[in-house]
Amino acid sequence: MGRPEMNESGSDIRIWVAEDDDELREVLGESLSQGKREVRLFEDGQAVLEAARHSFFDVLVTDLMMPGADGIQVLQEVKKFHPESIVILMTGYASLDSAIRAIRGGAYDYIQKPFKLGELQIVIDNACEKVSLVRENRRLLQKVKEAGEEVSQLKEVWGGQLANLLGLWPKGACEEVDAEMELILRQINPVPPDAEARPKTVQEKALDGLERLIQFRKEGFLSEAEFVAFKRRFFRPLDP
Repeated sequence: MGRPEMNESGSDIRIWVAEDDDELREVLGESLSQGKREVRLFEDGQAVLEAARHSFFDVLVTDLMMPGADGIQVLQEVKKFHPESIVILMTGYASLDSAIRAIRGGAYDYIQKPFKLGELQIVIDNACEKVSLVRENRRLLQKVKEAGEEVSQLKEVWGGQLANLLGLWPKGACEEVDAEMELILRQINPVPPDAEARPKTVQEKALDGLERLIQFRKEGFLSEAEFVAFKRRFFRPLDP
């Protein structure tokens, strides 16, 4: 079975609360239900594990000691389905060992009972802010990816139309054109004296084409490899 899909960037933040104490569970549910938050309550760890196999959550607040599956087990299992989701453990049986196990297991934070609702609220607010930042980063990365794909598509179009844009003839189109282009290049580079007899308009056309090719390279439309390939294609190496 694949992982349940994550929330879209603009949707509510899903907060799950797993607590076997009925009264505390309801209090936490009311306290955390504010703003763009969707709170779901569970009475034991096993119920959370079943839900995690089919649904996605952003933040899980779970008691450490619960029937069915304790908080450490819940933490370890839900991380398999939702590695990016945030898990916060709460317990009345605090110990250095359980805290280390929780943090090593990927817990975002650890809060000891009894606690004030304001203390938990701060932890939850920080967790929700992290969720929002991750969503925004994912959205921006998607935009960058889409922009990169558009650039790649444009480069393909530019590559296909580059010969027309440069106003050059492809190598081997005909013997007369090849001969004319070779003469032009000999005039651009160190050339024999008879090069001066060639028409000015054709010289300007070749120079303009070379300048455009260089400009495309400078502006990033062509990679160095593409630049060299186009030069080799449109301008044959001169005989010594």
